[in-house]
Amino acid sequence: MLNRKLLAAFVTAVVCYFIVPIFFNDFTNSYFAIGLGVSIISVPILFTFGILVSMVIELRTKHIFFAYIEHFACGLICVCVLLLLTEWDIELFFIYTVMALVYVTVFFISDYLMKPNL
Repeated sequence: MLNRKLLAAFVTAVVCYFIVPIFFNDFTNSYFAIGLGVSIISVPILFTFGILVSMVIELRTKHIFFAYIEHFACGLICVCVLLLLTEWDIELFFIYTVMALVYVTVFFISDYLMKPNL
C-alpha cells in the first residue's frame, strides 16, 4: 500500500505542477515559476502528511465517496493551517481551497486507479 501511495503522490506532484498555475491571475508570464513555487510548499505536505493520512483513511473507510470526502477534509485542514501560519485572507482561502481540491482529486483518482482490486 505504501508503494502505491508513493507512486500516486509522485503522479499528483507532476500533474498538479502543470494544472495549478492556471488558477492564478498572472500565469501567462511566469507559468513555470508559479508551478515551482506552489510545488515547493505542497509537495512536502503531500509526501508526508498526505500519504500518512491517506493510509489511515484507506484502512478505516471502505466506501469510496466517504473516503474522498475525508481526503478533501484533510486538505482543508492543511489549507487552514497554512493560512493561520501566514495571513488569513479570503481570496487566498479560495485559491488554496481550489488547489487543495485539485491535489486531492488527482491523488485520489490516481491512487484508486492503481488499486489491484477495482
